[in-house]
Amino acid sequence: MLKQIFPPAILRLSICIGICTWVGCSVAEQRREADESAYSIIKNASIDPRWKNTDFNVVEDQRSRFFDANNPDETPMPLDDPASSQLMKMVHGMPGAKSWDKYGTVREYESPDWRTLLSSYNSIDDSGAVKLNVDSALRLAYVHSPAYQTQVETLYLSALDVTAQRFRFDTQYFGGYDTNYRHRGNINPAGFGIDPSTGDTVTTSASQGRESNRLILGSNPTAQFKRQFSTAGEIVAGFANSFVFEFTGNNANLASSLANFSIVQPLLRGAGKHIALEGLTQSERSLLANIRAHSQYHQGFYTKVAIGELGVSGSRRGNPSTSVNSFGGQGGLGGMLGLLQQLQQIRNTEDNLSLQLRTLDQLEALLDVGVIDIVQVDQFRQSVQRERAALLQSQNSLDLSLDQYKTGTLGLPPDIDIALDDSFIEQFQFVTRTGTNVQDAILAAQDRVGLLPEDIDLEDLQPALTELAGLSQRIRVHLDEVQEDLDRLDDASSAREATMTATEVTDFVEVKDGLQSTLDALNLKHTDVVVDLAALHSDVTTVEAEKSLRRVIVWLGDVLRLTQRSVLIQARARLETVTVDAVVLESSDAYQIALHHRLDFMNARAALVDQWRQIQISQNQLQSMLNLTAGGDISTARNNPVSFRAPTGSLRLGLEFDAPFTRLLERNAYRETLIRYQRSRRGFIQSQDSLHLGLRALIRQIEQLRNNLAIQRSAVAIAIRRVDSTRANLYAPVPSRQPGQRVAQFGPTSAINLLSSLSSLRDTQNSFLKAWLNYYAARMRLVRELGIMELSDTGNWVDQPLPPLASLLPETTKIPTENTSTELQSPETLGERFHKRVLRLQAKVEKIISDRYYNTD
Repeated sequence: MLKQIFPPAILRLSICIGICTWVGCSVAEQRREADESAYSIIKNASIDPRWKNTDFNVVEDQRSRFFDANNPDETPMPLDDPASSQLMKMVHGMPGAKSWDKYGTVREYESPDWRTLLSSYNSIDDSGAVKLNVDSALRLAYVHSPAYQTQVETLYLSALDVTAQRFRFDTQYFGGYDTNYRHRGNINPAGFGIDPSTGDTVTTSASQGRESNRLILGSNPTAQFKRQFSTAGEIVAGFANSFVFEFTGNNANLASSLANFSIVQPLLRGAGKHIALEGLTQSERSLLANIRAHSQYHQGFYTKVAIGELGVSGSRRGNPSTSVNSFGGQGGLGGMLGLLQQLQQIRNTEDNLSLQLRTLDQLEALLDVGVIDIVQVDQFRQSVQRERAALLQSQNSLDLSLDQYKTGTLGLPPDIDIALDDSFIEQFQFVTRTGTNVQDAILAAQDRVGLLPEDIDLEDLQPALTELAGLSQRIRVHLDEVQEDLDRLDDASSAREATMTATEVTDFVEVKDGLQSTLDALNLKHTDVVVDLAALHSDVTTVEAEKSLRRVIVWLGDVLRLTQRSVLIQARARLETVTVDAVVLESSDAYQIALHHRLDFMNARAALVDQWRQIQISQNQLQSMLNLTAGGDISTARNNPVSFRAPTGSLRLGLEFDAPFTRLLERNAYRETLIRYQRSRRGFIQSQDSLHLGLRALIRQIEQLRNNLAIQRSAVAIAIRRVDSTRANLYAPVPSRQPGQRVAQFGPTSAINLLSSLSSLRDTQNSFLKAWLNYYAARMRLVRELGIMELSDTGNWVDQPLPPLASLLPETTKIPTENTSTELQSPETLGERFHKRVLRLQAKVEKIISDRYYNTD
């Protein structure tokens, strides 16, 4: 029968379309289409180089521990809680679905391969630990950080919001087809009826009717399309047909079709492009804001990894906000640099403890011969124990901070082995392992010589003489290393002198010359000890063994003092080599630069306009409703689904009007919109104030840290001198004991003075390191707050001096060319004057000590 109504080709095409429509697209295809649409929208919206976004992908990196390798469209069920799982099997006495686990179950939540993949993009040491520095930490964070993945997903969802709004203005197609079978018996049931004679309602009895068995194919509508216009109008057009088959009697059938349309165009309330396009406009603007926020988030993400401070808000969905994150005036030091600071402080404590232990051995030896009292030695012993306890606490704090950094910043489990790469702070290791090892070797040799018997013979002395030759060579290597550090100081002198006044340059040159002259004196002293050692070897067979032993002891004392002195010279040279890049920037200029370059302030200005637009939209809702409507239809005239005839059609045209008598809710909404706009405007002004305040505080902090660095540099130099002077007192000869008198002793404060100087050296080293790292972090924070932080393709900060101000300021606020240099010299500060005086004092002390211990007489 259908072949009689439709041609065979049309019938086959209709069947194919019907099957495809009924089955629909697969879930995998739907997911892929969503991804393609979102990626395309993000790519097209990221063309501006200021927020260019390339290679965007919402799927987690396959190297991530959070990567899910399962088919996303057939995700297996994760391991459930045993008690809760019973409610999926039986709930309220009713059996649950049995197909929950049709895709299987998984018992592990993490990716099983992420640990083995670590070595593919990170350096691993021999023990299997990941070598961690700022660069490798950033790579790990981009792969594993849940916070970063959340930002990516937020941007992706914003793109999906745009697809949904664009879809509203696409031509939307709908279609369907129904099949119904209806059977009605041949008995009409009793009911109510009207008595024609009296007009009363009466009860009728059952009557004989006609049986009906009817099959209906078709729906209303069978096909339909809908489209909205930018003017807020809408058109809907449809087509419906049906095939009715009656199987009772003569098996009659009927085929009919209907085509219709309707148009609605608002003229007052709900009319206009500002109303129709508001949803699309807001979604597109929100996507742009999130693309910019995502680009800025990379800057904050780097500072989060490096110094433990995000400082930006990132992408977000929902109502736009004029609130902007800005520096609050107080910035600490965390992240990777904070870990390195803790590590170096531990090393400074270890060096101090090692120095105290070596000094304690010397004091105990002096105690044995009676030249120092027990009280001073016990003070030193107590200090050693306190230093050990402090070292244990510092190591525990570092382990905790490292675990928190692994989980909170990198997204790694706390049990993964990490080896901190300290190359970034290597310049702050003022006491090298070479110098420390040489001193330890000399002290160990002194201990072994001290254990030799009093009636020593040549055979017992020979191993000690052999060991002295090796010590002499190690001292030579160490002295060469100190000379290399002085050479590096010469190379860094130009950078140091560029920020100094003429007087400071003179004092700085005197310090360098003093260090070099002292090292030259030590080299001469080393030549003497080499000659003494050669004489000792040549005379060992002709001189009494006891006398040779005394010469060995004296030789070891000489080289120990020489090494200790060279270590302090090396520490001073490394101290003076450390430099910083000067930052000279007025807060008013910084404020204008930030307003021009910061992406979040671009978003905040846009958010204020978004809130302002709502005023007009709310005003529109207070108007009368006046809609222009039109519609029409046409149907088939015969028992044929395509026999449309014009006389069967109809056309309608009208106006719908609703007077604005009841607008209380709309009135309240309008007033609320006005208040929200004023709140947003105040919030934007306050965000500007917060930015200005933060920049002023940050620039002051940078200047303070630069001056503090000069002060701490001087403090370390003074501490080095104190250690040198107080330790020299232990080598100063005491008056010879007269007959009947006790052995003369050192002063009652000799040990406490040395102890105080050692503690001061450790503390000043830590303060100097802290000042430099905080200055570096403040510079990093400044370029982020200005919105001019340049990142490499891998997301690393490209550390470089500030460009000229003329290239950073907008055209309306550019300053004259002659004033755009960022290299202007600032007035001499209190810290600089203090540093100058200390340099002169240190040069004098250097000369006095050199003349005292290394004169040629």
